[in-house]
Amino acid sequence: MNTEYGHPLLKPYNINNMSLSDAHKSEFWNKLRSDMLEGKTIPGCHKCDRDDKLGQKFSMRTNANKEWNGLNQGMPIPSNKDPKIKYFELTTGRYCNLKCRTCSSDLSITWESDDKAIKGLYKDSLSSSPRNEYSHLPKILNLDIDPEDFQKAQLIKLTGGEPMIAPTFIPFIDTIIDSGYAKNIILEIYTNTSWVPKDKILSRLKQFRFVKIFLSIDGVGKINDYIRGPSEWNTVNESAETWIKFSKENKTFSIVFSPTISLYNILNLPDMINWWDKLQTKYFSNNFVLFASEGEKEAIVNTSFIFNVGRFSPTMLQTPTYLSASLLPDKTEVIEKIKNFTIEKTEWALSVDEIKYAERFRYVMKRIVGALEQKPVDNLETFINFTCDLDKLRDQNLQTTIPELWNQIKDKVKYEGRL
Repeated sequence: MNTEYGHPLLKPYNINNMSLSDAHKSEFWNKLRSDMLEGKTIPGCHKCDRDDKLGQKFSMRTNANKEWNGLNQGMPIPSNKDPKIKYFELTTGRYCNLKCRTCSSDLSITWESDDKAIKGLYKDSLSSSPRNEYSHLPKILNLDIDPEDFQKAQLIKLTGGEPMIAPTFIPFIDTIIDSGYAKNIILEIYTNTSWVPKDKILSRLKQFRFVKIFLSIDGVGKINDYIRGPSEWNTVNESAETWIKFSKENKTFSIVFSPTISLYNILNLPDMINWWDKLQTKYFSNNFVLFASEGEKEAIVNTSFIFNVGRFSPTMLQTPTYLSASLLPDKTEVIEKIKNFTIEKTEWALSVDEIKYAERFRYVMKRIVGALEQKPVDNLETFINFTCDLDKLRDQNLQTTIPELWNQIKDKVKYEGRL
């Protein structure tokens, strides 16, 4: 935990002041676990609370609990009296080469100049203060963790920034490999696919029990370049294909398409899935997009925390609220299109396994529809002003890049901005 992020309650538990093991056994974390067992509301669980209220319970928490209980490891269990950390979620910091429109400078250093330009002009309806800039925060976070803390680890999730280009990534991975525990650990890594993986990375990752790579891609072609600048689609496509080809040759790898769904790309969702399906079937059988790999099926045995998402794991944008897909004015047509598309993609399922994964896909798509149908908590005027300001700063144009969206909103807003 990093005091640079200014949470006074957590300052005593900074990794510079207390070992990870001691922090885990501290009074604060013991009380947190006790409150959870008693069913008390935990402020930090607000995102999963919100996800579960969409009607179909598919939050990270719900799925983790299903995996845990599915292995007959009901809680509390005796080992919880002396808990060992089995699941780590770590970030490499703000070190990132992209400035995705749905992000900000608190997660990417490349966003800093734009956030300085629009500082104070926009306010998320769920936030108590206007949009800020975060250039004062550390670019790279310390991952110098005692190797023995990974003794019982089953799963490590790494996010960024862009984790695998951060200077601390390879030393961190080497530390785990040198400890001898890598063979017991499943890695989950989120990447922006703005670069093509080389042996320097791949040879190290191969030493882990299993590796799941989540590809953060929010559009196809020029829509990707618009939302996730300054990435270039040709490189993104090559990166995705390189990862898929590598997973074909190495059964301990699974590659997952993980777009963030916002107002920018909701109308193009079927196109994104069709691109992914086509890329998968180039190396695997038809409908592989819905299946876990054989290596993944083996890896998840006796592993409590795996969230088995198959090959497609979208995230509905939570913040900023003024970019939410729920702001779409005419939802009827796209909802019908998504529902028909879902039927088309799953009607082939016959076997028990096929039905299982087809059902998972239907649940995921139903969750997207549910989020789309939510009453918006922000307004289109803020969306278009923010979009127009970024268009000016980045020499881009919503009207020509995503005309399907512009045609829906052009009579309802003025393309002006606040700068």
